[in-house]
Amino acid sequence: MESIVHRTVEVNGIKMHVAEKGEGPVVLFLHGFPELWYSWRHQILHLSSLGYRAVAPDLRGYGDSDAPAPITAYTCFHLLGDIVALIDSLGVDKVFLVGHDWGAILGWYLCLFRPDRVKAYVCLSVPFRPFLGRNPQQKTVDMFRALYGEDYYICRFQEPGKMEAELGRVDTGYLMKNILTTRHSGPPIFPKGEYGTGFNPHTPDILPSWLTQQDLDYFVTKFKKSGFTGGLNYYRNLNLNWELTAAWTGVGIENVPVKFIIGSVDLVYNSQGMKEYIHNGGFKKDVPSLEEVVVQEGVGHFNNQEAAHDVANHIHHFINKFWKRERREMESIKHSMVEVNGIKMHVAEKGEGPVVLFLHGFPELWYSWRHQILALSSRGYRAVAPDLRGYGDTEAPVPESSYTCFHLVGDIVALIDSLGVEKVFLVGHDWGAIIGWYLCMFRPDRINAYVSLSVPFRPFLGRNPQHKTVDCFRALYGDDYYICRFQETGKTEAAMACVDTAYLLNNIFTSRKTDMSGPPVFPKAGHGTGFNPHSSPTLPSWLSQQDLHYYVTKFQKTGFTGGLSYYRNLNLNWELTASWTGMGIENVPVKFITGGDDLMYTSPGTKEYVHNGGFKKDVPTLEEVVVLEGVAHFSNQEAAKNVSNHIYHFLKKFGP
Repeated sequence: MESIVHRTVEVNGIKMHVAEKGEGPVVLFLHGFPELWYSWRHQILHLSSLGYRAVAPDLRGYGDSDAPAPITAYTCFHLLGDIVALIDSLGVDKVFLVGHDWGAILGWYLCLFRPDRVKAYVCLSVPFRPFLGRNPQQKTVDMFRALYGEDYYICRFQEPGKMEAELGRVDTGYLMKNILTTRHSGPPIFPKGEYGTGFNPHTPDILPSWLTQQDLDYFVTKFKKSGFTGGLNYYRNLNLNWELTAAWTGVGIENVPVKFIIGSVDLVYNSQGMKEYIHNGGFKKDVPSLEEVVVQEGVGHFNNQEAAHDVANHIHHFINKFWKRERREMESIKHSMVEVNGIKMHVAEKGEGPVVLFLHGFPELWYSWRHQILALSSRGYRAVAPDLRGYGDTEAPVPESSYTCFHLVGDIVALIDSLGVEKVFLVGHDWGAIIGWYLCMFRPDRINAYVSLSVPFRPFLGRNPQHKTVDCFRALYGDDYYICRFQETGKTEAAMACVDTAYLLNNIFTSRKTDMSGPPVFPKAGHGTGFNPHSSPTLPSWLSQQDLHYYVTKFQKTGFTGGLSYYRNLNLNWELTASWTGMGIENVPVKFITGGDDLMYTSPGTKEYVHNGGFKKDVPTLEEVVVLEGVAHFSNQEAAKNVSNHIYHFLKKFGP
């Protein structure tokens, strides 16, 4: 339990406490009433041990998350907004979702309103009805009142202050034990003026084996501090939710695969008409994407705690089907070796159709485009991504002078020839973007359209006839600037070799360094703070341990000399390209994408150049500029889906 990481994130105007553990695809757990992230402690440990990143928040009004005062701050849209913002904060587009009790209701809302954010949903205890199968003739609380009377717990919970006062007269430890250990199959009744028998008329003196005193103490400590108002406010918005969701009357869940798990002695399962709804077709009618229903014999309402191991296994077996599918997609990418320009080049590709050629940067590989390869190939394109000269499984010539812009462009033209096409759609990032600009300048006849990530036309190609490229950087930033330090053949490699390769790559990939925090500096005789002075051992959500391992394995084999040689030819490129002084890009349609926190975008003068006419002057064919707010340099990985969509929407303008 100590290995679970706790932090606070800003979401939707509140501070939310989040517990998490593991690396890999995100599994997001949403708890119910009266629970906390802690209800998922067993599933967090189990799923994280199987290669998932398990994340469980305290929901709005619970535990260590903020609890806004207004009752109306707990509508389904407030709660759903919290969850979508939390998913955004995790840096992923989609999650595997698991919900119990009120968390299950929120899960249904997320699948209903934002199915694009959910890969698959495992719902515990609460089926689609009665909370979301909206009856247009009768509000939700009114329906429960008609069925069970005024003393039904949901009806009693509507009384602000009164319910809290009654609960306050009962010992919190007894109250929590009463609710968590319930085996009550009849409707929970709270006679007015007293707490009543509530959920469990036979509260045991001895805790069940699945709920230790330490567990109970955790819940008690948190609810003594926060009270129950936050959780009760969820119920107090049921009728308002009914009003707000009128536009979705009759809409079910069609686009998210669903598994439903419930205990046979769960009070929800035994409520009026529920078994018939679940098993006789009503549930499947409302949720056509329902794939499995599991009834756990002898298990009560809090099955995520009572039958923790069984629930964890059910979750894993269901979501693992979809993760395996993702891995199979990666495995479907074809790899080959191609003879180009006197070297053997490793190429990854997938799909049929017009060719989209992806060029990576430093210190990257074809693998940096893994998301775009899958996205574009699924949309009718042939996505091709090489390891550039000196990288990965492509050959790395020894002479430093074998890495001029003409060598690099020569490789790409030969690669295009080998693909059997006259023209390609081109996408480049970092050094790949620089090569892309050279290609558009030297051989525009081979490019249909160009999407450049991170690096605009200047400062590498807007050739200053008075000052060589490296000399300009040295004058601006000094000898310790990373590009200047990279000029030191052998010395830079030796300094990097003193640093663990995994740390070095993590340091660079996770950089949020901007010009405001100073340029990337490598003091002599050491790697220095480099790109990211606050490098965390915890990987960001968009870079899994498996991803990092791939890069580490390749760079441990090849070293960094090949990639560093690109920088060591900057001044020679300046000399060789004198004939193109003053030339811009006039014959290739261009789209430019950068992160708002990209160190290139935030370097001196770049924003002004990009937005105030300089870029458009150098590149008259520039059609679009996109700034991805909150995204740093490696946007093709950090904001993969967004970048893929931007590429696709630009390329499709030019037809098949």
